Amino acid sequence: MKRLTLTADTVGPVGRGHPWVYHDGVHGKAEVGEGVELLDTRGKRVAYGIFDEGTIAVRVLGRDVLPIPELLRARLKLAWSRRALVAGDTDTFRVCNGEGDGLGGLVVDRYGEVLVVRLYSKAWERHLGTIVDVLMPMTGARTVFRRFGVGRVDDKQGGETLRGPEPADVVVVKEHGMKLLVRVREGQKTGLFLDQREHRRLIREWASERVVVNLFSYNGGFSVAAALGGAKRVTSVDVAEAAIADARENFRLNGLDPSAHAFVATDAFTYVAEPSDLVIVDPPSLTHAAKADTAARAAYKSLHRHVATYATDLVATSSCTARLTGERWEEAVREGLGGGWASMHRSGEPVDHPVAIAHPEGRYLKFALYGRLGR
Repeated sequence: MKRLTLTADTVGPVGRGHPWVYHDGVHGKAEVGEGVELLDTRGKRVAYGIFDEGTIAVRVLGRDVLPIPELLRARLKLAWSRRALVAGDTDTFRVCNGEGDGLGGLVVDRYGEVLVVRLYSKAWERHLGTIVDVLMPMTGARTVFRRFGVGRVDDKQGGETLRGPEPADVVVVKEHGMKLLVRVREGQKTGLFLDQREHRRLIREWASERVVVNLFSYNGGFSVAAALGGAKRVTSVDVAEAAIADARENFRLNGLDPSAHAFVATDAFTYVAEPSDLVIVDPPSLTHAAKADTAARAAYKSLHRHVATYATDLVATSSCTARLTGERWEEAVREGLGGGWASMHRSGEPVDHPVAIAHPEGRYLKFALYGRLGR
């Protein structure tokens, strides 16, 4: 096993558990996917990891040296045991959340009997056989499918079946009893935004007898939840016509009449709605660049200023922009809404999206409910 020496200023963060070693923080190289010992400047072992390529040179895996196959078996088994914490009539959730499950750069999502793997680190490519060998018997999956689309790893679209029969073009899953269609071959991320599962459940509880607008609706998960919760009328707004078509189908899957609701394919940033009791705001990430904090804040502020012109009671809003802290995001939302609102609820990632304490970069999801004060 290769032994690599950390730079003096990298020893501290790695020793405290940070899962990344940048390329300028280590001396020496290894083959991509090879296990490496990380030493301090005196030759004492600080941690153990897997060698990667690109900006992140090593994905730190812990202090004790373990063969990669053995480590994968132990970490995936532990992650799977904790998924029993996912409550309700649900067969779709995240099985492995990268750094939060001690396997930085490896994401595995479950959609019924289909597992979808997405690699954010090239280091895991040579270990895909072991990953599949561990996952299939443990989860009872029939198919393991790999989604491409991460530029620094595979730089291509689509995906490939790693084991089992080819997945159907459309897979139907259950989330707290709600049915949702998933396109594992081409949908956003791996098919659904699984991190919003518990927030969709909350919307179902909050929507009764309300007129609801769901901005950036994608395939209508929040919309269906609101309708099942007894909303009077739900309007789903998304720029993608294909997503709007899937939203209609999701209504039908749940025994809801799409004609009783509205579906609008347009830019949600500028959409003008009638007065609405509950507005759901869930835009895509507005920046991936560390220096674009100011632009992201301005975009959230402008968006919520617009929403406040027609939201009469509640605004449920969310952000997946990791580069923008929760404090900065909430500040932008408050400035946009204006002074006549109260903060009622705040939350983040669900139980199947754990975040390592020493990896604050992994904390990205923000969700909040605001209520308009009496006039």
